[in-house]
Amino acid sequence: MKNKLLIIISLVTIITPQNISAQQTIKKDIAEVVVSANRAQTNENITNVIIIDKEEIENAPVQTIEDLLEYAINVDVRQRGVQGVQADISIRGGTFEQVLVMLNGIKLNDPQTGHHTMSLPVGLDQIERIEVITGGSSRIFGNYAYTGAINIITKLIGDNSISISSGDNEFKSIGVNSNYSSNNIQHNLSINQKSSEGYIEGMDYKISRYYYQATANILNINSRFNAGYTKKEFGAFSFYTPKYPNQFEITNTTFISLQLKKEGEIQLENKMYWRKHNDEFILFRENPSWYHNFHETNVFGIDMNIIQKTKSGTNVLGMEIRTDNIISNVLGDSLKNPIRIDDNNFYYKGASKTTTNIFAEKNIKLNNLIISSGFMMNVDSEYGNEYFPGIDISNNIYENIKLFASYNKSMRTPNYTELYYLSPTNAGNVNLKSEHSTNKEIGIKWQDIIHKTSVTYYQRKGVNMIDWVLINGDSVWRTQNLSQVTTSGYEINSKINLNKLISVKFPISYLLVNYAQNASDTTSVGFQSAYVLDHLKTNFSLTATQIINPKIRIDWRASYQDREGGYIDFTSGGESEYLPFWLVSTRVSYQVFEKNSIFLEINNLLDNKYVDFGNIPQPGRWMRIGLDIKL
Repeated sequence: MKNKLLIIISLVTIITPQNISAQQTIKKDIAEVVVSANRAQTNENITNVIIIDKEEIENAPVQTIEDLLEYAINVDVRQRGVQGVQADISIRGGTFEQVLVMLNGIKLNDPQTGHHTMSLPVGLDQIERIEVITGGSSRIFGNYAYTGAINIITKLIGDNSISISSGDNEFKSIGVNSNYSSNNIQHNLSINQKSSEGYIEGMDYKISRYYYQATANILNINSRFNAGYTKKEFGAFSFYTPKYPNQFEITNTTFISLQLKKEGEIQLENKMYWRKHNDEFILFRENPSWYHNFHETNVFGIDMNIIQKTKSGTNVLGMEIRTDNIISNVLGDSLKNPIRIDDNNFYYKGASKTTTNIFAEKNIKLNNLIISSGFMMNVDSEYGNEYFPGIDISNNIYENIKLFASYNKSMRTPNYTELYYLSPTNAGNVNLKSEHSTNKEIGIKWQDIIHKTSVTYYQRKGVNMIDWVLINGDSVWRTQNLSQVTTSGYEINSKINLNKLISVKFPISYLLVNYAQNASDTTSVGFQSAYVLDHLKTNFSLTATQIINPKIRIDWRASYQDREGGYIDFTSGGESEYLPFWLVSTRVSYQVFEKNSIFLEINNLLDNKYVDFGNIPQPGRWMRIGLDIKL
């Protein structure tokens, strides 16, 4: 471990400057970033939010949005497959079902299972920034935002570009982006396709993404139309059970949304969206007929907000109506009339529910004190009516130093898989209750032109936590409510601009340091937990940027993970603990012409062997080389 740490330190300190001196004067710069997904449009100094900006996105040694999210502090990305094949995203020791994912403020969570929530129609080339809100946020976003929310924001004006890359394991990728304007409407179109034979047998994949965006301002109304389609075909080696490792899955996701925003003293915002997801799952790839599942979910939603800005702050009143539907051959109640899929298969079951959320938010600024408070009333056709209040407070105590604190209650209803799923290895529970939590946090933020640093302590008390558990002596994983689980931890985040700190040009211009520690007060005595108690204990990452010359740039990332819990090893039949591991990745880019560049990415530079979920081995050292052309 010590040797690996020395290697990492050496990588990010390759060149030592001859002259180092501190600046005589440091100009303060504490510009605030408005969080666009927040109903009251509060800034990052009120809400505990991490911003992954455009520069980080373009230069990070990552290839997918899933990889990029690991740059956000205390975000746990458990990859079942590389290149965005499938990944479970969690925040602050929660589960992947407890995180709300949005695209331009539109909710994308799949009611069948959170495994499919990250089936996104966009790639890194289309992303302007990513906002990660940590902490329970049901009062702002409603269901799913139990431990936090992620808002992926696309570029209003994209690039005309082509990206081509190739790498190990017969990896191939091509992406085309087109941007043009006509009749005061800005159009963006992107197509991305990638494929690989897989780093081990049974992990092959083909992924296609198509995305269209149109933005306009007509009669003082800002509009954004989004449409996307994603298709994935992939070997799902041990994804869901090690008993039958050679699984296969095909998913298709269609997404359409329309956003209208009228500016003025009274601001009106309306969002309408539809998401359709088809999932075809084969438990035994060589014999599909033995166990073959089909699922189709349809989500319809309308989100309306009235925003009044006053001298003292902002008032918001909002309402969201969302309908979740599923038809399946295994999930739901029996259909009166089965629905044909193809010549040999039918949907025999289905379920639906409608949820209405009413939001009220008040944002007040009194000199250096900012208070944002409100509540959400949840009206659910299955789980009744509930209220979820909350408050965020921020106080500028000295120049650019802020104290902040929050208290919020959150909830999540069970999905259709947790309620109904039945297979040789898993069984759902139709009697599951909703999850509830009380969230508290306190912290300090200090930022200037040199750095931006925050330290946060949080505590989340959850009741009726939904988990898949394996009771000792049983062979089937079952869903059940855990009575109470308290999770707490602290986070340290610092972004440092070394060029602002040092008077001479320094080879390492940028550092990002993240450290998070999480702990739970419940242990799995007499049973094994699949998700709730299998969380990151320790998460550390160090990101550095080297500017060699105007044409050559090197980006480094080193990370360390130590996970609570374990898994059943299918080779031995016994329980294995998750072992801690280091990962190092790098990206070297060379600017050929003004707008064109070639790059080399190396992931898992130390070639470590590790798992971060169950029996799924993660890839060793692998490389990708590519060309980015901007037209």
